Amino acid sequence: AERVTEFEIDVDTSGYRLVTRFSRFHNLPELTAIFSSVADFHQVGPGAGLPEFDGYHDALLPRSAELRDFLKDISARADTVRRGHIPMREDNMLKITTDGRKAALDLRLVERNTFSHPGTKVAECAENVMTIYRATAATRATQLVFCDISTPKREFNMYDELRRLLTEGGIPAEEIAFIHDATSERRRAALFAKVCAGEVRVLIGSTFKLGIGVNVQERLVAIHHMDVPWRPADMTQREGRILRQGNTNKRVFIYRYITEGSFDAYSWQILETKQRFITGLLSGSITERSGSDVDGRALNYAEVKALAIGNPLIKERVEVANELARCFTLQSRAVEEHIRMERELAELPAKITHQNDLIRRCRGDCEFLKAAQEAEVYEAESIPASLPATAAEEIALPPTEEAAAIPTVFGADAGGVQEERRLLRERLSLALRENILSTKETYFDEYRGFAIHLPANMDTVHPFVRLSRDGHYAVDVGITEGGCLIRIDSFLDSLPEYLARLRENLRRMKARRDGLSVELKKSYGYAERIEALQLRLAEIDKKLGVTAS
Repeated sequence: AERVTEFEIDVDTSGYRLVTRFSRFHNLPELTAIFSSVADFHQVGPGAGLPEFDGYHDALLPRSAELRDFLKDISARADTVRRGHIPMREDNMLKITTDGRKAALDLRLVERNTFSHPGTKVAECAENVMTIYRATAATRATQLVFCDISTPKREFNMYDELRRLLTEGGIPAEEIAFIHDATSERRRAALFAKVCAGEVRVLIGSTFKLGIGVNVQERLVAIHHMDVPWRPADMTQREGRILRQGNTNKRVFIYRYITEGSFDAYSWQILETKQRFITGLLSGSITERSGSDVDGRALNYAEVKALAIGNPLIKERVEVANELARCFTLQSRAVEEHIRMERELAELPAKITHQNDLIRRCRGDCEFLKAAQEAEVYEAESIPASLPATAAEEIALPPTEEAAAIPTVFGADAGGVQEERRLLRERLSLALRENILSTKETYFDEYRGFAIHLPANMDTVHPFVRLSRDGHYAVDVGITEGGCLIRIDSFLDSLPEYLARLRENLRRMKARRDGLSVELKKSYGYAERIEALQLRLAEIDKKLGVTAS
């Protein structure tokens, strides 16, 4: 993990600062390999039978004067904590963050004397729920409302307040339910059955109780995020209730409620930071050794963060910063690729010279074998047509694989050649066994004009020999005694094909050399794009008054 300093909205939303955190990770292939040994990840793609979802509906709520004053107090508290002027048990950043998140949801959660007004999240959510409720009366479509911060209790909370607004708007109380009221598995099953049947049309709950293991998607047409969860997995669980197979609605809607200039911005930003690494790890497309870019889904979070702070420059700043980081990564890869091509081009002349030498030597060996074969044919043609009976008996060998592989020998010496091959085969097989794991290469004998060498560090699984005359060749001789000479004969007989492969490799090397020469003459990199992005980033930071803290 690498520490990276990035631009972030301050925790109290009063300014902007540079924060250093672990956000870039290396050796990703190894990390992915370790993780894949204990987990399977299946990405849901097109054609999976999910309802159509064409993007979020973001309800942006203006910041009230009361909330502005409260955030000023939050800012002062944060400064006091940072300076260490107050004991941590009395006030700390966790308490400040919690109060800020509550205030972003509804100021009445932290200041009891605040009066309700139409511009709150709960009022906006109630209006949207009632609109969808009336529009889907014929199909009795259902809706889910998620809220983690304020759960049912005696004092003021979002659950009771939302139910009050919905019942006043005309929704019967029996068609509104809290997941918290289902305190047993039997009651949960009964409640879910009512939702699937359309008897309960609005179900309100937290991610923990309503987001996992809940199958109520049959009539589900909309879900509402009244607050922002801490973990990206929580968002996945919430939205997985509606983006699910078995939903009879062809099109569904997801609403997000955002108070401008509030802690919603900070919360969406935290979600974005966490999503970066998770998406890169689970996407299944990691090929680079390092990564930190934010993908499309995380950029959604960045856009929400920008909308929440109420300044369009913030959105542009996030987009420019992400594009700059992407260009830096691409520039680094382009430079590495350019250096690699230069190194490869510098090495090719020596490789081509060596390949030409291999071809010259192999061509000489092919000519030697061809001349030897022609001499054998000439000698065979000079033998009399009639042979003594004893000679005929000697060449009437059993139709074995070994006999079939032996070069044709005529005359009284045929039996002698056969015996010589048997002895050579036995000696070679014995020498191979004795040479296993030997630390030195040893000369064995000469066969068909080629010297046979037993290589060093040879194992029992893939024994091989080296043949040398003008050129040098490695030949796998197998593990059976009868096949060692057969494999050597087969290699020597196919030496012209080996020569053809050497020539093809030479052709590819020359083509690669010419191709690299052309590629290296082209311009490369993203220097101009990076310079333009850096200038724009500096302009935005100047307008925003960004300073490091």
